[in-house]
Amino acid sequence: MNRRLLLVSNSTLYGGGYLQHCQHNISDFFGKQVKRILFVPYALQDRDAYTKTARDKLSSLGYEVDSVHEAADPVEAVRKAEAIFIGGGNTFRLLKALYDNNLVTEIKKRVFQDGVPYMGSSAGTNVATVSINTTNDMPIGEGGE
Repeated sequence: MNRRLLLVSNSTLYGGGYLQHCQHNISDFFGKQVKRILFVPYALQDRDAYTKTARDKLSSLGYEVDSVHEAADPVEAVRKAEAIFIGGGNTFRLLKALYDNNLVTEIKKRVFQDGVPYMGSSAGTNVATVSINTTNDMPIGEGGE
């Protein structure tokens, strides 16, 4: 299998800004060949604000960012993605939204079969693993949140 994964434990290290602690790793990982990154902000409730944070940081590194939540067809956005970044937050909120939008199978195909570069931070790393059973997040998706 042709897999390219960058799995980051957290988005913000104490005393630093968003993705500051791993920005060199991000630049090395995506390199110059990636121009656009599809961001998945489903792990936080305020998807617009989260997208702005990710967009600001990644654009400072030279990448354009599209957000899957802004796409008319999220599945098609994944199918066309040059690279995928799933951000952190609550793993259960994230996983529920991925299933609700029919993205789990499509992301797996793009990453594990097509070799599309995948970056995950925190919850985005959790969903890239074999199981989310070790997350310390609360299963908030059940209560309608």
